[in-house]
Amino acid sequence: MVPLLIGIFLVITSFSTMSWASSPPSILASIKPLQLIVTSLHKPLLQHDIDFEVSTLLPPGSTPHDYVLKPSDIVRVLQADLIIWMGPVVEPYLVSVIARADQDKVIDISQLAGLKRLAFRALLENEERHDDDNHHEHKHEHNEVLQFDPHIWWSVDNAEVIATHVLVALEAKIDKSSIVKQAMQPVRALLASNKTLAMKQKPSFILFHDGLQYLESDLGVVSAARVALDDDHRPGIKTLLALRQKVKVKQVVCVVAETNTNVSIIHKIEAATPLRQIVIDSLGWGRESYQDMLQHAYGKILSCHR
Repeated sequence: MVPLLIGIFLVITSFSTMSWASSPPSILASIKPLQLIVTSLHKPLLQHDIDFEVSTLLPPGSTPHDYVLKPSDIVRVLQADLIIWMGPVVEPYLVSVIARADQDKVIDISQLAGLKRLAFRALLENEERHDDDNHHEHKHEHNEVLQFDPHIWWSVDNAEVIATHVLVALEAKIDKSSIVKQAMQPVRALLASNKTLAMKQKPSFILFHDGLQYLESDLGVVSAARVALDDDHRPGIKTLLALRQKVKVKQVVCVVAETNTNVSIIHKIEAATPLRQIVIDSLGWGRESYQDMLQHAYGKILSCHR
């Protein structure tokens, strides 16, 4: 933790020019999971009479792939004391307005040192890739290529890295390592207990959208297959047949979908027993805290045991 803090401090020492004495600093997170991670620092910091305000830019029901900024959104970005976003490849709609902001006030999550980054997975893991399933790179509207799975907030280690960067940016004259440890302790306890359950229950599930890889890694479970890697892709008939066989052989219990997923394709891969459909919102809408978001997702996954 000490080397990480030193490295972060060297990168963002220019935050010292900010003057937040008159009112609590305003932190703007581009997406809900980042807000929830930052909020986990609030209670420990209040014990040291340190306060801040944090809000989410992306409104409920929207995604970084389709959202169009309103004039009021631009004002919020430019007026924030600290901006936390996922970077230009994941959130291209923010590139132009972020460029107008004071770069000393911006944290690009995709560039953080110490972040756990997992590669994209093929539709059928550990099997020969089909011709219609070439998905090791994610291309976005501005033709840049994302080199890793961006759903990094499902990793508790990554949440700690993010919280540490934010805490250093706030320049609080306290034991930063202790504050981060205090903020993450309930989350780590939650993960430990659910990981133990996962080892016993061995949940069997497939993902409609491959957005939970970091959560799977934390829990020590692996989805039997992924139906689609992004909103634009739909598997071909060859892949559907392979998925159907996977569901049968692995005795898959559940398919995990997003809140707005068109699950009509699921019926094409069901075996004799219908798949149970469960919903996990990868952007954490409706969750009150980071711990709540994880507990909800862990519970859903663990319910998929035979």
